[in-house]
Amino acid sequence: MFPRSKTRRVLARAGALSAAVACLSAMLPVSPAAAAATINGAGSTWSYIAVNQWQADVARQGIPVNFNANGSTAGRVFYYQDQSDFSVSEIPFQAAYRDSTGTVTTNEIALAAHRPYAYLPIVAGGTSFMYHLDVNGSRVTNLRLSAPTLAKIFTGVIKTWNDPAVTADNGGRVLPPIKVVPVIRSDGSGTSAQFTAYMANQTPTIWTAFCQKVGINLNPCPATSLYPPFDGSVAQQYSDGVAAFVSSPSNNGAITFVEYGYAKQRGFPVASVLNKAGFYTQPTALNVAIALLQARINPDRTQLLGGVYNNPDPRTYPVSSYSYMIVPTTTAKPFSTDKGNTLGRFILYFLCVGQTKAAQLGYSPLPKNLVQIGFDAEKLIPGAPAPPPIDQCANPTITGAFNLNNAPPPAPGDKQGTPLPGAPQGPTGGNAGSGNGITNTGNAGNAGNAGNTGGTKAATATTATTVANGLGGGRTADSVAANPGELLSASGPVTLPGKQDPMPLGLYVLAGAFVLLIVFAPPTVAVAMRSRERTRRSG
Repeated sequence: MFPRSKTRRVLARAGALSAAVACLSAMLPVSPAAAAATINGAGSTWSYIAVNQWQADVARQGIPVNFNANGSTAGRVFYYQDQSDFSVSEIPFQAAYRDSTGTVTTNEIALAAHRPYAYLPIVAGGTSFMYHLDVNGSRVTNLRLSAPTLAKIFTGVIKTWNDPAVTADNGGRVLPPIKVVPVIRSDGSGTSAQFTAYMANQTPTIWTAFCQKVGINLNPCPATSLYPPFDGSVAQQYSDGVAAFVSSPSNNGAITFVEYGYAKQRGFPVASVLNKAGFYTQPTALNVAIALLQARINPDRTQLLGGVYNNPDPRTYPVSSYSYMIVPTTTAKPFSTDKGNTLGRFILYFLCVGQTKAAQLGYSPLPKNLVQIGFDAEKLIPGAPAPPPIDQCANPTITGAFNLNNAPPPAPGDKQGTPLPGAPQGPTGGNAGSGNGITNTGNAGNAGNAGNTGGTKAATATTATTVANGLGGGRTADSVAANPGELLSASGPVTLPGKQDPMPLGLYVLAGAFVLLIVFAPPTVAVAMRSRERTRRSG
C-alpha cells in the first residue's frame, strides 16, 4: 500500500492534471451534431476586406461562414443559380444587365425570382483612386483630381501626367510627362458600376462620348459593371488584382479605381478629388459618412446616390456608397432555417460590433438608420434570431464613439485653386516642395480620395427617405479618426486579410492538452512507482 502522504500527493497531481484536461476540453469546438450550419456566400471584392475580417471574428464564436470574393456580378449569378446562400454586391439585381458592348444579355431580376430576397446594407466606404507616381526616386502623395480629369483619364483622353488638366487640379504643379496607365477591372464589378455611375452623373458628356467611341451606342450612356477596354488601358481581375498592378515597382504612372482599404493595405496614396463645395477631400471614414447623409433609399432598400455626389458639405467624399448583402427570405434551395440562424447571427454581428472595425479597415461604419434597415431585413430570413433593441447595438455610430458633430472642416490649402506649398511651375515639376506631397519611394502617403465637381441635379424619388441621423454624441469625430484603435478596445486587434492560419483553434487546444499530459504524467507515474517500490521493500 502507498503511504498516506504519498497517496495524497499523487492524487493531488492527478486531480490537477484531470482538471486541466477538462478545462481544455471545454474549450474545444462543439461536436458536429451540435455545430451551427455552415453558410456560403459570394460576391464583392470591394467589401472583401471587411467581410474577411468578420468571418474570422465569428468563426471564434462557432459561426461558420465561407465567402468567395469573385466580384459583385459573379456573386449575383451565384445567388440566382442556387450556388450560394447569400451574396454581396455594390449594385442590386439588374433588369437589363449589359456586357462591355452595351448589349443587354440578362434579366437578373427574372432569374432571381424563384429565390425571394431582401437587400441590407453591409458596409460603407469610398471608391478611391489609387495611383503610383514616382518622380526622381520620390513618391507623389498629394495628387489632386477633379471629376472631369478623372473621366478623361479613364476614357483615354489624358495620356500623360503633365496634361494641363492635371496641372490645373494641382495648383499649377507640372508633373513630368510620365505615361498615364489606367487600370480597369476585367471582370463584372460593383466597383466599376459605382465609378461609372459617378461619371454618368457628374461628367455625362465625357462618359457618353467614350461609350460611343467604344461601340456602346447609348445616349446618355448608363453605368456598367463591365468596364469597356480602351487603348492604353490595362485590365486586371478583382480589386486585389488592380491594386497589385498599381503597387508593382515596375508600374510607375498607373492609376486605378478601388475600395480605399486595398490602397491602405499596400501603403499607397489615393488621389484627392474635388467635391461640390470646391474642396479636395479624402475617403476617410468621416468624409464617407458625411457624404452618405445625402443618400436616398428606395422602398426596396436600394440606394440613390445623386445627392451624395452633389453633397454641398465641404468635408464630403463624393464617391461614397455602401455595399448590399442579398439574403433569402424563403427556404428555397440551397437555404434552410438552420442556415438562417447562422446567417442571422453573422448579420447581427457585423451590423453592430463588426462596424467598430470599419474605419481601421478603410471603410466607414454604417449609421443608425442603415443599421435599422439591416435589422428589418434580417427579420425576414427564415430561422434568423430576433435583433436586439437598436440602442443595444454596439455600432460606434449608435454608442457615440463615431460622431460627426465636431468633424473638422477641410484645410484651407485643400480649396480648389490654392497653390500647393512650394510647387515648382516648370515642365520639370512634380515636387510639391516643403516636404508636402512627395515622400521617399516606398513610404506611404496620406490616403486620398475621389471627389466630384458640381453638375447634374441630384436624383430623388417621392418615396425615398433620407439617409441621416444616428450619429450621436460622445467623442468628437476627429479624435476617433485620429485614433481608430480606440474603437477596437472591446474587440481586439484587426488583422487585414492575408494568409490564414490553417490550424483551427481546437487543434491548438488539443495540442496543449497533450503537452500537459507529456509534462505532468511521467513525473506523477514515476513518483507513484517509487512509492510503491519503497512500500514493497519496507514490507
